[in-house]
Amino acid sequence: MTPRNGDHLVVFTTSYPFSKVVESFLDRELSHLSSSFDAVTLVPRLYPPPGERLDRPLPENVSAETSIMHDAQGESTTAYYLHLILSSLASPELYVELRRNYRSMLHPAGMRKALGYLGIALDVRDWVARRVEEGVLDPAHTLLYTYWFDGTALGAVLAKRDFPGIRCISRAHGYDLYAERYTPPYMPFQDARACSLDRVYPVSEHGKRYLSARYPSYVSNFRVARLGTGDPGFLTSPSRDGVFRVVSCSHVIPIKRIDLLVRGLAEVGRIQPDREFEWVHIGGGPLQSKMETYADATLPENVSHRFTGYLTNAAVREHYRQSPADAFVNVSESEGVPVSIMEAESCGIPVIATAVGGTPEIVSDATGILLPEHPEPRDIAEAIGRIAADPDGARTMRSACRENWEHRYNADRNFGAFAGDLQALLQ
Repeated sequence: MTPRNGDHLVVFTTSYPFSKVVESFLDRELSHLSSSFDAVTLVPRLYPPPGERLDRPLPENVSAETSIMHDAQGESTTAYYLHLILSSLASPELYVELRRNYRSMLHPAGMRKALGYLGIALDVRDWVARRVEEGVLDPAHTLLYTYWFDGTALGAVLAKRDFPGIRCISRAHGYDLYAERYTPPYMPFQDARACSLDRVYPVSEHGKRYLSARYPSYVSNFRVARLGTGDPGFLTSPSRDGVFRVVSCSHVIPIKRIDLLVRGLAEVGRIQPDREFEWVHIGGGPLQSKMETYADATLPENVSHRFTGYLTNAAVREHYRQSPADAFVNVSESEGVPVSIMEAESCGIPVIATAVGGTPEIVSDATGILLPEHPEPRDIAEAIGRIAADPDGARTMRSACRENWEHRYNADRNFGAFAGDLQALLQ
């Protein structure tokens, strides 16, 4: 699609393009965005930790603007949050929100979250105002795109109030959408974000239904835009040596419930003591050391395990190319639609996953086994056992996984359609 002359896309991110961990899956989407707009400006908010930084090459018409980035490693975290708090306390937006949601904001966690969202929003609004005043942005030919439905999305809304000609949209995933994930169950300024953006793009039908139930007058503003992964160019092999191999891939953080997966693997090892199981977890995080120790102490001798730590996307694909895998397992407490499951299905690996968020849209009886939202270890063990006991059924699942990925989660198809949809907003 040929872009209109002068169309400018501004993408607000957390750390992209400077992080090799956070938002790294934007790489493939960016190629489509850069082809659909004359200029793309990436505006990240936080420097990644030194060990995660990456000097990523960008397309010719894409630039990164770092003026609102904060370095939590190199500056005082206290000073940064004090900046957010003071900015928020001086803004009338805070007191409008307080009147609307005072019960949630009386809770310390609710107030902290509201102050953080608003502080970030004011940074974004002021950045846009400066660029318009400098002549860098023409509101009539600018689209603001926030990758997360959070404080940056609120900032786009505030910028639109100052410059009504500007267009603004946001994706909506999981952590940034579902209030029930938090105590109190509160997402600050969600009314303003959902109702004032030109469009909100949930990554799942579940997310669209969630927003539509809360804001029925704005249903036409909510449009599903699925994420996707690239074609790996191969199918992962099943095991042929009698060992049943399980793989999982996620950050090692509480919401992913790696401890629950360990207990499920321990249970299947006890149920089938004469069978060998092997589990590989791809991904690192603050709980990795604790989970490694827990797995050492919990898993029986017939269940071996290995934590790879963080791997690049290319390294994850190489693992799937070289290493047999018989089932991919995700027991997360909450999700949007996991990119890790898309990657597994693109390689033809059957999936066992909890029926949370948009996961039931990618995992079915055809492609694997859906677990309850809060499974017991025995539920996980029985699901693993069912796939292990039925090689013919597993082969059928492997084919269905690949077909499901091709039909619904092919990155080039999904991101191409998304980029075209964004460009149309400026026509």
